[in-house]
Amino acid sequence: MFLFNLHSLWLGHQNYVREAMPTPVYDRVKSIEYWQDRLFINVIIYALPLSLLALIPSVYIEYKAGETSLIILDLLALLAVTFVALKKGISLHTRKVIIVVVMLVFTVVVTAMIGAFTMGCIYLFALSVFVALQFPDRAAYGMVIFNVLFCAGFEMVIRYRLMNIPLIQHITADRWLIFSVNFIFMDMVVVGLIRQILNGLQHTIHKEGWLHSELRKEMAHKASLNDDLKNSEEDHRTLFYKSPLSKVILDTDTLQILQVNYAATLIYGYTQQEFTRLKLTDIYDVNEVERMLSHMHEAEQSEPYRSQHIDKDGRTIHTEILHSNMTYQGRKARMIVVSDITQRVQHLAAIQAQNDKLREIAYMQSHVIRLPLARIMSLTELMDIEYDGKFDRQLLDHLVTSANELDQVVREVVNRSAEILADQHAAR
Repeated sequence: MFLFNLHSLWLGHQNYVREAMPTPVYDRVKSIEYWQDRLFINVIIYALPLSLLALIPSVYIEYKAGETSLIILDLLALLAVTFVALKKGISLHTRKVIIVVVMLVFTVVVTAMIGAFTMGCIYLFALSVFVALQFPDRAAYGMVIFNVLFCAGFEMVIRYRLMNIPLIQHITADRWLIFSVNFIFMDMVVVGLIRQILNGLQHTIHKEGWLHSELRKEMAHKASLNDDLKNSEEDHRTLFYKSPLSKVILDTDTLQILQVNYAATLIYGYTQQEFTRLKLTDIYDVNEVERMLSHMHEAEQSEPYRSQHIDKDGRTIHTEILHSNMTYQGRKARMIVVSDITQRVQHLAAIQAQNDKLREIAYMQSHVIRLPLARIMSLTELMDIEYDGKFDRQLLDHLVTSANELDQVVREVVNRSAEILADQHAAR
């Protein structure tokens, strides 16, 4: 039960600290700033309870030694760090700066009051590592410079006894100098290594982020191309299947019909499944197969040509053909566009029949009818010469006039028929 309560208390402490120090939103989740802030939060989570545990024996020993001022200083430092860490509304960067300043002041005062280089070295070294991990190069190497000034300052105080502090009684200037030189050397080495590692890591993260961004752009570009390709395929599929023109795709080598559109099923009467079981020769008139095969060996695209096909019921279909080579499902293929011109051919045949009748009528008018009329006109002239003065002149004149009028009408009908035939021939 005790362990369970302790675990619950620890989880509550973690949640409270994380809620008090919310992290900002980053452009990249795996940026170096993101990891630095997570590290800082974890340091606070573990440092607060551990510092409290470390404070208890320190306060007890200092209380027995009568060091009341040190007890107050320890409590103030812990309270200041705890307040800054848990105070809501303060940015993480500001919390880091304040904590570093508080710990520096604490280190300087403790070193002067206790008079131990080891205590100051521990705190300064820990602060150097913390600053190197949390701040940029300028701040990290600035911390090293502060340590140099710290050591140099106390060296001057000890050597020339500028201030009456306990540190003067506990260590000599030469020993302080030896400790300081070694401490500064180790501090510079560790800070330099940390910054090199972090800078390399930051460079790697930036490069990874750039590569990730480029990869996303490439994926977005490919997705866009795939969408365009899909739309293009849909457009071509729509243009093929929904086209009002009859279209047939066939294998160039075997003449096997591979695909047809809906318009082709209306013309020929076959379903799309039935079409795929046929060859091109199955829908051609037997007399047209040889001419069709010759067209198959022509250029990639052909000029329109006419042919006769056979539908499912065996009826002849007059067609006008256009073809073009293509690739279909990886196979050499040809698309044939078929126009049903049966009605046009039948209409032209009907017109031709009418023209033939019209020529026959014109011939009858110009030869059959006009020949008797010419005879009548000749007889009228002979009667006028033979019976001059012996025949009713008025009746003869009427007969001549009627014959001439009839001749003129026949001439006009013949001329008009010739004009109509000429116009129809020119229209074809």
